[in-house]
Amino acid sequence: MSRIVLLSVGMLITAAAAAQTPVLRKGVSVPMPVTMNAVPMVDADSAGSVIVSVTFSGIVYLDVSTVTPALLSEQVKAKIEGQPGKRVYVKADARMPYSTVAKTLSALRTAGVSAPILLTSQHEPAITSYVTPTGLEVLIPPPSSDPARSATLRIGNRGVSDAELRQHLQRDRPVLLRADEGTPFGGVVHAIDVCRAEGAQVYLDAPPK
Repeated sequence: MSRIVLLSVGMLITAAAAAQTPVLRKGVSVPMPVTMNAVPMVDADSAGSVIVSVTFSGIVYLDVSTVTPALLSEQVKAKIEGQPGKRVYVKADARMPYSTVAKTLSALRTAGVSAPILLTSQHEPAITSYVTPTGLEVLIPPPSSDPARSATLRIGNRGVSDAELRQHLQRDRPVLLRADEGTPFGGVVHAIDVCRAEGAQVYLDAPPK
């Protein structure tokens, strides 16, 4: 009798663990930028989430289907229409030039997305088979926005030191980041990570396509 009871308890524990483990949705795998201050984005793994991926070769995917910038704008707009709180997640290769990602962000802005979430990798190594998605929210200003009231910081190919970034940050003053075309996307995300850690609201310059 005891053996039967133990087996039943074991089965219940196994069932409970299975119920708590999220079902991994299909997606495009890219080496994302590593950050220290990203926050959990559990909804990124939900069935109805909108994920845009950009590979090192510049191929853009909406979920698992390749799209052109024009189609990306059209299809994302259709997915978020009537859902003002719906988030759009961007998963891009950390090694690619920022100019490639900027085209995608510009297409999202055309679709009406003003605050995409840039998905990132965690700094700490994973100790479980499932890793909760993490990311950083960034704001995309409209083409006609006036950055006069914000602190404008330019990120070059050689990057900017964390100390230099912090020197220009103020909690009550937004930051507009402008990156040179060849700057690695990972370097841009690192700058966003530092700014967000200091409590600054970050706008990312994405020139109109």
